[in-house]
Amino acid sequence: MTKKFVLLIALLFPMLAQSAPISEPASLRAVIPLDAVAYVRIPNPWGFLSSPKDNMLKGALEHEAHVQQIENLKSSVYQNILKKAGDLVPPAMTLFLHHLRSPIESVFLLPKQAPPALGNVLISAKLNITSIDEFNDFLKAMVAQAPNLKIFRELSTENGYGILTAGPIPVFIHYDINSQTLNIMGGLAANQDIFQQTLSTLVPIDQHPMYEMENRIDTSHQGFFEWINLQKILPLFQLAIPPKVALNLQKVGLLNLRAMALGWGVRDGKGRLSFIIDAPRTGYREFFPPISNNLSLTAAGNPGIIVSFSLPLLEWLKGFEKIAETEMPAYQFQGYQNAKEIFKKELGFSIEEALGAFGPEMLFFTDEVGEFAAMRKGDNLEKIIAILVKKFGLVYETREINDKRYHHLVIPPSLGEETQQPDSDTQAFFLELASKLNTHLYWVEEDGYLIFAQIPQQLFDREQKVEHVQIQQWLKEKQGQDIQSSLFFISTSLSDTPRQLYYAYLQSLIMLAELADAKLDIFTLPSAMALNLPKTGTYGIQLDMSESLLSLEFTFENNPLEFLISPDNLTTMAIIGIVAAVAMPAYSDYLQKSESD
Repeated sequence: MTKKFVLLIALLFPMLAQSAPISEPASLRAVIPLDAVAYVRIPNPWGFLSSPKDNMLKGALEHEAHVQQIENLKSSVYQNILKKAGDLVPPAMTLFLHHLRSPIESVFLLPKQAPPALGNVLISAKLNITSIDEFNDFLKAMVAQAPNLKIFRELSTENGYGILTAGPIPVFIHYDINSQTLNIMGGLAANQDIFQQTLSTLVPIDQHPMYEMENRIDTSHQGFFEWINLQKILPLFQLAIPPKVALNLQKVGLLNLRAMALGWGVRDGKGRLSFIIDAPRTGYREFFPPISNNLSLTAAGNPGIIVSFSLPLLEWLKGFEKIAETEMPAYQFQGYQNAKEIFKKELGFSIEEALGAFGPEMLFFTDEVGEFAAMRKGDNLEKIIAILVKKFGLVYETREINDKRYHHLVIPPSLGEETQQPDSDTQAFFLELASKLNTHLYWVEEDGYLIFAQIPQQLFDREQKVEHVQIQQWLKEKQGQDIQSSLFFISTSLSDTPRQLYYAYLQSLIMLAELADAKLDIFTLPSAMALNLPKTGTYGIQLDMSESLLSLEFTFENNPLEFLISPDNLTTMAIIGIVAAVAMPAYSDYLQKSESD
């Protein structure tokens, strides 16, 4: 029995010895009232930097040795940096951050029919304080360092409620020792009854209008996040807007916005910095269809960088014309129609036919065999090419090579321009040379796209490459970018950035330990190979326009500026710096000499 007991203790000991998490996830968001007007989450600094999240550094940050080192470092930073910083960091804030164990969350609550000035703010955070007496001591220390705060009533050891005053305004406090959660309410309409009633209604919920936006930005619930319920706010301000201005805002759909959100967090294993507006298709937006990408295009091997525009130009033209017909004076709209007729008469095809010949998807991408541009093929393309070739005398040919048709179009430099008359024989010589430099377009048709290259040999290599990667699938699975509704996006991978990012983080811990006179045993932390970090890092930007959401999103591994640590980028920046250092003085000297002459 004794041996079994010892064995059981040995098995349980690692679990019992595990350190507490660096930062608890946000909790107020899980009980947010359905009628909340706004929500803001401010990260715990240590949690934001060092708490494990679902990204490429998760294994490193949740390593037990790392958690223990951070706990030691936190104490030293508090004792040897923050407490000695004087007025640089308010002492009350220093004390609060020392005990903070979660993000700081706040919810703005507004009674029905009440103006915004009568709204109440509920603030919540978790602390490492285990008793009401200890919390009252903490509160006294806070008030002693914050002259504007006074203790009106200490927290009761029976129910955990107390009251502060911030000048003439009461601030209501409750501390739950079981969950170690601090709740604070302030506002012109706040009182003890409203505070207690509000806390009593905070129960876990499964659905909330905020969650869709939050899940697009930060599923870790540790990052910065702000959400505003515009459906509740805009009607309050609409009464103060002049009727003519309100009518114009209504036309463009701005008075029908439902919500907006801004945040920096983690989703699907990647860092996100996003701004989202929930804007239903009302007003003029009804004339413009949402973006719906379905890229069938493939890359020869893994893509390098992809830049894409999805522009339904023909549909947008029709939408602009519907607006112009009602908003423009009749004579101006008729002038526009006349210009379209002149265009068709001169070129032999209409603007609608020209815009419908391509798109909506246009991409520039690199892969393992070269650099390419691609456009979705539309209607009437062959007709338009034939008209242009005949009208301008262009050279156009096709070649059949290994059962693949290659297209070649030659465009002279002076297409559609009047010939410039030379002023001298020298100018005539150079104009003659320039007139021989044509633009050559080489392309093939593939999967509904025209794929262009600078020279046909790149297209040959693309044909020879056996392994092709479906671009939209690669973006979603490898890059963490869903471009289904993207009007514009950029995506790329940089080699070795995960490893460099992790080691840069470890170096920052060494420097912080030195500044804080802390003991840091760097040898206990795992290496990049031990963590099996990915070989490449993902970076992207996308502007989305779906049925109801408008969003701008930056995708990265851990922070938006980390791509600067890539050696390739550093080399490029260094070259730019050297060139600037040499060129700027030379240019300055040139200007001075010019002025003296």
